[in-house]
Amino acid sequence: MIWYFHDAARSKQEREAIERLASQVPWMTPRGLRVDGSLRLIWDIDISTGDRTYPVSLRYPNHFPYSPPVVLPRGDSDRWSSHQYGPGGELCLEYGPDNWHPEITGADMLVSALRLLQGENSAGEEAAVPSRHKTTLGQDVRNRFSRFVITRAAVELFSMLDDGVVVSGKAVGALHEESWVNAISSILLPSGETWIEPEMPEPFRTEGWEREIAGFKWPEDVRLPSVKTPADLRAVAAERGLAIPNVSHVLLFQGSSVHVYGLGDEDGQVWRPVVIMPPPPSTRLDTDHTVLAERRIGVVGCGTMGSKIAVMLARSGAKRFLLVDDDIMLPDNLVRHDLDWREIGTHKADSVARRIQLVHPGAICEKRRHQLGGQESSGSVETLIESLAECDLVIDATANPTAFNYLCAAVAVTKTALVWAEVFGGGFGGLIARHRPGHEPDPASMRRTIEAWCTDQGKPIPRAVTDYGGTEEPALIADDADVTAIAAHAARLAIDTLIARTPSAFPNSVYLVGLAKHWIFDAPFDTYPIDVGQPTSSDAAPPLNPEETAAEFARIVQMLADHQNAATLADSGNQTSTAGTPPSQGSGDRRAADG
Repeated sequence: MIWYFHDAARSKQEREAIERLASQVPWMTPRGLRVDGSLRLIWDIDISTGDRTYPVSLRYPNHFPYSPPVVLPRGDSDRWSSHQYGPGGELCLEYGPDNWHPEITGADMLVSALRLLQGENSAGEEAAVPSRHKTTLGQDVRNRFSRFVITRAAVELFSMLDDGVVVSGKAVGALHEESWVNAISSILLPSGETWIEPEMPEPFRTEGWEREIAGFKWPEDVRLPSVKTPADLRAVAAERGLAIPNVSHVLLFQGSSVHVYGLGDEDGQVWRPVVIMPPPPSTRLDTDHTVLAERRIGVVGCGTMGSKIAVMLARSGAKRFLLVDDDIMLPDNLVRHDLDWREIGTHKADSVARRIQLVHPGAICEKRRHQLGGQESSGSVETLIESLAECDLVIDATANPTAFNYLCAAVAVTKTALVWAEVFGGGFGGLIARHRPGHEPDPASMRRTIEAWCTDQGKPIPRAVTDYGGTEEPALIADDADVTAIAAHAARLAIDTLIARTPSAFPNSVYLVGLAKHWIFDAPFDTYPIDVGQPTSSDAAPPLNPEETAAEFARIVQMLADHQNAATLADSGNQTSTAGTPPSQGSGDRRAADG
């Protein structure tokens, strides 16, 4: 819609307002009215203030008056004002998209431009002028390719450095299509100790591009050096008694600010990466979440469901994980998995561990490339169950009944909490559940109760087309949004369990969550809580009386004694056999056996 065609009355009003203003004030000289290639209406005007004339264009958008016109330099690429969107860009005036009203005219915009230019430039000193110029960090850096990120930990380190000392270190960079981003990895301190950036994830440190850097303090009352070449910067530093080593970047710490100079080749030009300083500290998680860092979480199944839950927990503050999965990340997994193409061909447990560490630096991840319930050796399964028993919470993200049975055994022995989740085939809903020792029946009994409840409704529970562990069965017919929705609910249930809130945010321990109208669900987000009851004494074997306990222990002691005696006799027999065998015959037998 071209506004001056659609609203001739407003077009006439705008033209007359500008002509009237020009006849009333000496600082404004209209140079003509025109349209550009997009048919936007433009007034070319000169604004004079002091001894300077500013050629400007007042450009109306095609959907005026529902958004404001802009005032920008005409044929001038210089930066006129600190209230300007870059050199040659539009001036940030009192009126903009955030406070615009259709009653404001183009003439009002020109008066605002005069106040800005007059206030900042006429007296030779900067003055406070009316403006709403507040850019975001993203706006400030969007056209800058080279960027340098400074963390809070690095700022704290810089504040403790002595004057007149050059420190060296390393930075790690990541090259993207639209940017090259560096961050400090380590600093060699004058004491000889090496400071390691605690906020940098280890995977980024090892996979990024490492460069040498140096830095020193710069006085707050001295202007920053204006240099063109690395030699210029070295000369300025030498004047202050500082020697810059052969590095790619030099950092100057000036008060609470950091300035970075990129050196490159010695004969080349110095460039200035944009420095991204840390924002003011803010609380993004409540204090209850701090306990998550102390909890150990076992995630069995690092496929679609498990990867999402694990990363959500890491973002929430959890940092100790045991990740169990033997599957490999394949291209077909990308439609739902939390990982991406960079992890194709890797074990999911290894890659999910890297993903966790990238979002939560300092996270500790133990990885087991095992399929619980698959064809693994009995010994490896036994040690895996022992490792799971050391967790504060175990999460079953496999939707595999065999794995669930093993986990029931693992949590029963050590009284460990268990959370499990699954998405129903078709992605129309899912199930989340938890078992807490002393609060709910054992997981196997809970599963029977869930299935019985569904059967009582006349709708037996629909099973997923496949498990999430990556078996070779047909793919689960559910998209990423379906799985993510159920994973988010499961993660919230896990967090509530780990924090041990009293009372719990979840009155029930089992929920059927609908994502579409199907099966038992009448509509999306239809939810059915299931009461599984309280733990009963029948969940465990009846206690023994003292005589029965003593007799049982006696049998166990005798079994261990028999085992020890058998081992002793076997060792004795081997020694006798070896002693009675001629050396040449024994050697020959061993060679034959080796062959």
